[in-house]
Amino acid sequence: MTRVEDSERKTALSGSEGPAPPPGDTSGVAPVSAPAGTEGPEGPEGETPRTATASASSSDALPATTAERALKAGALGPHLRFVLAVAGGTAALIGAAIASMGVGGGARPVPPAASGATLAATLAADEPASDSADADAAIDGSADASPAKTAVWRVASLADDPGIALVDLTIDRRPLLAALAGAHVGHAEAARIVKSLGEVRDVDHFGPKDAMTVALDRASERVVAYELAESPSDVWQAREATQPDESPQLEAKKLHLEVERVRLGKAVVVGADLRASFVDAGLAPIDDVLAMLDDALEGHSELSDIRPGARLRVIATQERVDGAFVRWASLDAVEYFPASSNAPSVRVYLFEPDDDAEGRDDRDDRDTTPHKKHAGWYDAKGRQPVHGGWRSPVPLARIASRFNPHRMHPVLHVVMPHNGVDFAAPIGAPVYSTAAGVVTSAGNAGPCGNKVEISHAGGVTSIYCHLSRFAQGLHVGQRVEQRQLIAYVGQTGRVTGPHLHFGIRKGAIFVDPMTFRLDGVRVVPRALRDEFDRRRAQLDADLDGIPLPAPSPVGPEPPSEPETFYEEP
Repeated sequence: MTRVEDSERKTALSGSEGPAPPPGDTSGVAPVSAPAGTEGPEGPEGETPRTATASASSSDALPATTAERALKAGALGPHLRFVLAVAGGTAALIGAAIASMGVGGGARPVPPAASGATLAATLAADEPASDSADADAAIDGSADASPAKTAVWRVASLADDPGIALVDLTIDRRPLLAALAGAHVGHAEAARIVKSLGEVRDVDHFGPKDAMTVALDRASERVVAYELAESPSDVWQAREATQPDESPQLEAKKLHLEVERVRLGKAVVVGADLRASFVDAGLAPIDDVLAMLDDALEGHSELSDIRPGARLRVIATQERVDGAFVRWASLDAVEYFPASSNAPSVRVYLFEPDDDAEGRDDRDDRDTTPHKKHAGWYDAKGRQPVHGGWRSPVPLARIASRFNPHRMHPVLHVVMPHNGVDFAAPIGAPVYSTAAGVVTSAGNAGPCGNKVEISHAGGVTSIYCHLSRFAQGLHVGQRVEQRQLIAYVGQTGRVTGPHLHFGIRKGAIFVDPMTFRLDGVRVVPRALRDEFDRRRAQLDADLDGIPLPAPSPVGPEPPSEPETFYEEP
C-alpha cells in the first residue's frame, strides 16, 4: 500500500533585507548611495549636509569660540592666554572623542559623508511601508511580480502516482455513504471517510455542488486521502497517518486557503468569433465574463452592434486560490468602441456601495439600510438603464430570425408562423433562464428538438428549443432563478444550423419575446455621488492605462447566415 506521508505547510516570509554594510562599517546602518551626478539640497555629492553635522559642530566649536572671545578681549595676561589656549584645544579633542562614541559606550567610526539625496533616501527607507487598499488589485500582470507562495498540498497531486487511483464524485444532497457507494468506494472505506469527516464537519447536509475526491491505493483499495470541496476556498482534507499503535487513521482538517483577488486590464478586438476573441485576449474561461458583459452593456449600447471590428477595454477581477484561477469575481469597468466609425464609445462602471454607506432617500431620513439596491453598472453620468424581469437567454448572441407570424418556412416552403426569436450561437453555448420560474417540461419534443419550458408569474411560459443537452440535475418541478444555467445550445430537431429558438407564450398565445422590455433609468443617489465619482476616477485611470489596439480594417459585411427555423409541434 502506498502511504501518503504527512507534511507541514511552510509559510513564505515576506519582506526584504537592506544591502550589506560596506567593509569596515560597524554602525549597523548602510548608507544609501545616490545616483551618480546628482546633487543634494546642500551641494554636490560628497559634501556633508549641515543638518547631518549640526550637533557635532556645536560641541566642537563652543570651547574654541569662548577662548577666542577672551583672547580678543585682551583681559588676560600672556601666561593665562597660553594656558587657556591649551585648555581649549584639549576640550576640542575631548568633544570630538565624545561625539564618536556610541550610545552603548563602544567606539564607532565616523560614517562616510552623505549627500542630501543620500540622507533623504536613508530616511525614506526607515519609514514603514504604508498599506494600500488596492494592493491586491494590480492591473494586468503586476500580481505576477509578487513573491511566490508555498503551495498547499492537494489530493490532486497524487494523480501521477501509478499506485493511486483518484475517484471524483458529486454528492448532490445525497447521504455521503450513498454517494460513495455510487462511486464504487467499499463500504468499510466509506465508513472510515464518514467517521473522520464527522470529527471536523457536519456529515448530514451537503449542497448540490459539493464535490469529493478520494485517493485509493490500487493494491488494497484502501483510502489514503480525500478532499471535500464546498467551494474553491472551503475545502476539508484528510490524509492517512500512522498512530502510536501503528494503525493507520484518516486525520481530517479544514484547509486554510487564501483567496487572492487580482484585477486585470485587457483589450479585446472582436473578430469573426466573439468567444474566440475574448479567449485570445486572455479572458478565459469566458462564460461568466460574457454574462457580466451582457449585464454591463445592456441599455447602454446595442449588443447586436458587437461585430467584427469592434474593440473593448475591460477591467475584471478574478479570484485565485493557492495561485490557481478559481473564477471571475466581477467585471469592474468596460469601454466599448463599436465597429462603426461614427458611433460613439461607451464607458460603464460597476458601482457597489460600501456596506456601511449612509446614503438614503432625501424624502425619508428614516431609511438607514445599506444601498445594495443601487449596485450595478452606471455610465459616466451615474445613470443605469433598468429593465423588467426578462433577460436574454444567450448573452451577446446575434438575432438570426425574429418573431414573424407570416413567415415562409425555408424547409417546408409554406407560410408558417415563426413563434419566437432565433439566437445564433455555437453548439455548447450556455442557455440561461430568462426569468425566475418553475420547470414544467424538459425533454425531446420532435421538430423542436430537446426543449425546456419554464412557467413564470402571470401565466407566462418561456420556451427553449434545439438544445444539445440539459444542465446537470435539471428536472420538472425544479425552481430556477433568473440567469440560472438550464441547458446548452444545440442543433436537435428540424433545423438548418445550431441556434436557440426562444419563445414566449402568454396563456395559449405566442407573443414576441422582444416586447418584454420594461425600460427605465435610475441614477446614483446624491448621498452616494461622491463615492461613485471617486471610484469612477480610479477606473478611468485604469482604463486609460490599457493600450488600445488600432481598429482592424473592416471589410464588407459577411454574408448572413441561413435562417434557422423549426415547426411548432
